[in-house]
Amino acid sequence: MNNQNENIDETTQINQNSQNAENDYKTDENQIQQEPKDELTELKEQLEKQKDAYLRLLAEFDNFRKRTEREKFEIADIVKGSVVRDFLPILDSLEKAHLACANDESIRSGIELVLKAFKQLLEKYEIKEIDTKSEFDPNLHEALMTVESNTPNKIVQVFEKGYIYKDKLLRPAKVSVGKINEDKNEEV
Repeated sequence: MNNQNENIDETTQINQNSQNAENDYKTDENQIQQEPKDELTELKEQLEKQKDAYLRLLAEFDNFRKRTEREKFEIADIVKGSVVRDFLPILDSLEKAHLACANDESIRSGIELVLKAFKQLLEKYEIKEIDTKSEFDPNLHEALMTVESNTPNKIVQVFEKGYIYKDKLLRPAKVSVGKINEDKNEEV
């Protein structure tokens, strides 16, 4: 009987061992299946992070390219404005010479041609003369003096023309501005 009990215990132990081995095998198999899934998920996450970083870098580079292009044009505009500002006194002198040589028609017509070419060049580069037929604007005009006038705040005389380039003031127009005599106002 002892022998029989031993056989039963042995059989039970063998069954338990085989069941344990089977469970271990299933666990190992699940771990093996689990590991590739975890590794695959991890690789996908890394790929998404890399893709996100790449897209951000690409967008940053595109913004940098656009900003430098815009800055390049702004610098070019500043340089153009500066060069034109240096030529404005020459234009002023030509206009004065044109007015001074009223007697000699050949010199006058020559100066007119030069002035016309100069003004066409200014127009080509979007440089415009400041309007001095309107009211005084301190953003565009520089008042050198005030004179008594029936129309206050109206430009009476232009001493030097002003110019703008793409909405930027190159040189203000130097003008005299009309004002109503305050003594007359007090008498009325």
